[in-house]
Amino acid sequence: MGLRFFFGQSPALRYNKSMRILMLSLFFAVPALAANVVSETVGQVGDYVITSREVQITTVIDHILFPPKDKKSTSLMETGPESKEFRNHVTAVLLEAVVAMEAATFNVGTASAAELDEAIAKVERTASGKTYWNQLQPTPAEVKRFTDRKLVAKSFMKFKTGSMAGIVSNVDAYEYYQKNRSKFGSTPFAEIRDSIKTFLGQQQLEERLRAWFELMKRKYKVRNFI
Repeated sequence: MGLRFFFGQSPALRYNKSMRILMLSLFFAVPALAANVVSETVGQVGDYVITSREVQITTVIDHILFPPKDKKSTSLMETGPESKEFRNHVTAVLLEAVVAMEAATFNVGTASAAELDEAIAKVERTASGKTYWNQLQPTPAEVKRFTDRKLVAKSFMKFKTGSMAGIVSNVDAYEYYQKNRSKFGSTPFAEIRDSIKTFLGQQQLEERLRAWFELMKRKYKVRNFI
């Protein structure tokens, strides 16, 4: 991926990109299940089984609490085994479950009672009365558990990416500049030094995240059945 893609990116965008990289690493070459029922088993983390219904409920919660900036619709995010995006949604839930389990191991990234209550209230306020939500029939206990897991996972990922961030020296940046002079033309090194260091730092972080998540997949015996 080109250097220009990273220049000018906000920390939030780089964080979201790192999360997408981890999601991609969860894809397995396993045949999709034929059944199209709400209670279909779609994944497993250790002994914890994840169903399509859980994925559907969690996906709604995610898009209520963390909606894409370009999404203006007030409708709920609907998904299911027949959806072309369902595999991505399953992957996201598997990732979330693993990260939340790891957070519990280190007792890092817990959500406060006030933060959790506020998030649950927002979910209930937004989803209440919607046909799709009513069909899923989520219990209060499920909404609380899935919402808490999501907040914990996102908090822990911010902590993890922060702890993995490395320091790129001016020497490293200059070596990259010299090896890729054709990209920069006559632009002096001093003018783009910081941008190169940002790019190399993000690249380093992504490599560390990939390696870490491969370890997490093995540690928690992640299986994706889609």
